Amino acid sequence: MSLSSIHDRLATAMLIFLAVAGIWGLASYFLKRGMSGSYWGVLATGELLVLAQAITGIALWLAGARPTRGIHLLYGAVALLTLPGYYAYTKGQDDPRTARAYGLICLFLVGISLRAIGTAS
Repeated sequence: MSLSSIHDRLATAMLIFLAVAGIWGLASYFLKRGMSGSYWGVLATGELLVLAQAITGIALWLAGARPTRGIHLLYGAVALLTLPGYYAYTKGQDDPRTARAYGLICLFLVGISLRAIGTAS
């Protein structure tokens, strides 16, 4: 399997995973639940998927592959920094409002992922 194929499949996995994480976060909010240990694990796994995507993207860049539009790199940077940035901002709060925010952030990252996929080739 080529590195480009791995990058494409990670993009799809990231997209689906973040959509599920977004729905989970919003459901937690509407059910008046805070951030469970399971949801923290889902967010960490989602961030690891984004990190793996970034690493394969960097490897592709170093191998000479370039996205059609340079904004693809910006979308990748936003995807990589958003979840840890919000965690640092909230200092790890675990109330229902935080679950809602993470749910919305994950859905925002779905949109970013779709845009990144659209600018890749």
